[in-house]
Amino acid sequence: MTEASAAAARAYLVVCLRALGARQPPPAPARELDWSALVDVAAAEDLAPALAHALDASGWAGVPPSIRRRLTDDLAASRGRHLLMARAAGLALQRCADDGVEVIVLKGPTLAESLYPDPALRPCSDLDLLVRPADRFRTDATLRALGHHRIADEHSWDFDVAYDGATVYETPGGVRIDLHWALLTEPRFVWNAGEAEIWERSEAITVAGAPARALGREDLVLYLAAHLAVHHTLAGLRRYWDVALLLERWGGGLDWATLLARAARWRVRHALFFVLAGAHALFAAPVPLAVLAALRPSGPRARLLTALVRRTDDDRLPRLEYLVTLLLLDRGRDLCGALRHALWPSASWMRARYGLAAGSRPALYRAHARRLGVVVGGAALALARRDSRR
Repeated sequence: MTEASAAAARAYLVVCLRALGARQPPPAPARELDWSALVDVAAAEDLAPALAHALDASGWAGVPPSIRRRLTDDLAASRGRHLLMARAAGLALQRCADDGVEVIVLKGPTLAESLYPDPALRPCSDLDLLVRPADRFRTDATLRALGHHRIADEHSWDFDVAYDGATVYETPGGVRIDLHWALLTEPRFVWNAGEAEIWERSEAITVAGAPARALGREDLVLYLAAHLAVHHTLAGLRRYWDVALLLERWGGGLDWATLLARAARWRVRHALFFVLAGAHALFAAPVPLAVLAALRPSGPRARLLTALVRRTDDDRLPRLEYLVTLLLLDRGRDLCGALRHALWPSASWMRARYGLAAGSRPALYRAHARRLGVVVGGAALALARRDSRR
């Protein structure tokens, strides 16, 4: 797949998603469209089921039979996966409710059920559940009583509990559950979301027949923007489409003044700007121009981030995770704290992070330096590849 064919495929995929959001069939593609490239791009973005749904609305006009079979198979698999995820969510949420633990369902099922024409059009790799920090141990016991087990990721359970704000489980059926007790688990980013306020504003919902809660609308917009910007380095077409669909559905009822004030208080104005601007550019999401003007950042960090997002594709942006995170900070004076933590974390943090309970301080810093070397090397390679292909 050449760069040109990938770019053309991505552009037509966006056209299909916009038509799907408008409940219309997509226009006919250009005659030279590379159908294999289109399916590959859609699959990489977790959008193959949505592409299948859009092309079905056009009667599969001009679609090669092999491409149609692949996409219909993807859609069928996504429907089966959705049923499996819904069952796992229902069991976990009902047991938590029985144990007196309130749970906010983040992203996945709530977005799929409320925003998408068909819930199967939004594949979910895991279930993201938020509990109050004080309930994390009770919820751990509840999930393990259901037969879920903690799985090894980059961090140990002890590290997650002490420093991270989230941990991962797997159900007996193979579904992953990300249990969160903080909305944004990013130590390099200053996040002051006011957790108690979030719970007060949350709304009662039902997911897979079980009681749960959902973020309030303004909180959901801010969370999706911060999650896309900080955890996914402003990359991911499906995540921008989430935001666009949400604004299409609820934009008229959003309190934009409250949203702006809350973004400033939580220090996610830069993240909100880049995500809203991206959703507006890609999908014509209904974002008031006055809101974008009020959020637009200035200064050298903003200009550098704008250039990176404009000139760097989604494959390379994740390698720039640390750089993007630092550029997203609303306040320049927060850079010092973020850099200090990145370069010289505490000994207790390093012992928990690297599993070196008895490690000496020099051994801890050697382990940390090796990790930083990998991160910096990956970022340098991504930047070099970008510059060489201009």
